[in-house]
Amino acid sequence: MHRQSALPASAELVERVDWLIRLRWVAILGVIVTIEGVRRSLHAGLAVRELYLTTGCLGAYNLAFFLLVRRLRGRAAQLEECRAAAFANVQISLDLLALAVLLHFSGGIENPFASYFVFHVIIASILLSRRATYAQVTLGLALMSAVSLSEYAGVLKHYPVVGFWGQGAYRDGTLVAARLFVLGTTLFLSAFMATGIAAHLRSREQETVLLSDDVARKAAMLEAAYEKLSGTDRTKSQYMRKVSHELRGPLGTIQTGLRAVLDGLTGEVSQRSRDVIARAERRAGELAQVTQDLLVLSRAREARLDAQMSDIGPAAIASAVVEEMKAAAEGAGVSLLAEISPDVGQVRGDATGLQQMVGNLVSNAIRYTPRQGWVFVRVTTASGTVRVEVEDTGIGIPEEEKERIFEEFYRAANAREHASDGTGLGLSIVKAVAEQHGGSVSVDSTVGKGTRFTVDLPLLSVSDCGTNRGVN
Repeated sequence: MHRQSALPASAELVERVDWLIRLRWVAILGVIVTIEGVRRSLHAGLAVRELYLTTGCLGAYNLAFFLLVRRLRGRAAQLEECRAAAFANVQISLDLLALAVLLHFSGGIENPFASYFVFHVIIASILLSRRATYAQVTLGLALMSAVSLSEYAGVLKHYPVVGFWGQGAYRDGTLVAARLFVLGTTLFLSAFMATGIAAHLRSREQETVLLSDDVARKAAMLEAAYEKLSGTDRTKSQYMRKVSHELRGPLGTIQTGLRAVLDGLTGEVSQRSRDVIARAERRAGELAQVTQDLLVLSRAREARLDAQMSDIGPAAIASAVVEEMKAAAEGAGVSLLAEISPDVGQVRGDATGLQQMVGNLVSNAIRYTPRQGWVFVRVTTASGTVRVEVEDTGIGIPEEEKERIFEEFYRAANAREHASDGTGLGLSIVKAVAEQHGGSVSVDSTVGKGTRFTVDLPLLSVSDCGTNRGVN
């Protein structure tokens, strides 16, 4: 898993400067609209030529910056942070100068738009450091003071806006000082608040970036660990399958040989020898069953059943299992009942695996149900699935052990007390086969009252049946 790191400081600054350039185009349009609105609607006297000349200079240097940013974008990552910051500083300084010139040609200190210096303070706090922001505030106040004092002293010509703002205020020393004081305090207070907020946001942004990088790094580690675990699990399944396959033949031969001796095909044997051979044959059978269970489990875990998949009716499989288990149920003194709808539909699956799954559920239910109890098998359709339920009046499963019963070789404590034999693989096979077929298995149990296992398998739709019929 790979995640791109946050932009370097210089690259991020170039991106923000690009935003400033786009904002400046809007400001230029606003200046033109304001000039024309005042000139046409209010019939106020304006130095139109000078204002448009200043606006033209503003647009010219903004175009130059626009073209320069296009070039810098391709190598923003290599641009030193100090050079990027200087680039932003130059632009804001030019903006302050342009605003001061525009104010000079439209009333000077009498122009209420002098408060627009605040916007540049906010922009500087976003783009620049705290020190650079205060430097820009000082520059803006110095420029406006130079314009106001020069007009007051007669060094610069005053351009009044006739008919809109009061005249002669620029010659009132007290008023000029007061307005410059208000402007200065406003700018510095704005800088103080804006830089504080900006610093806090930058700190949070940096924390977010670090946290995001940490999460991405840990996610990559988890993904690698999962891949390693999956590889280990696949290796284990392959090993189980290979060993089970290799053991099945010799165990079958051993069982056959021992059975031949017990059947007298090799001559008479003493009763004592017969008892020993019978125990050996029984143990060989148990080992053969474990080998078969491991083989089925490994095949399901490896998802190697695709080539053996076909359209199967779970109802027929459940009916066959019930018929096969009737003798075992009668021998255990347990009633085996069934309610199997023949028209529940089909699933896409492996007949051997599904038969093993249902067989394990039914045999477990019989094994752990006391005499005079019952086992009930139900096959129905529910919400687009084929539902196979096996319910019994057996010993039940302790609540604290329910989550572990599907683990390999695990048997609940009361199950071990009730029946000493058992591999602990039956329910692992049930879960593996159900998931192999895209289904799920759940359990509801009460100690001393019984257990109900429910397996839901995806129902094969009519269109799927038509598509897959010719495959197998």
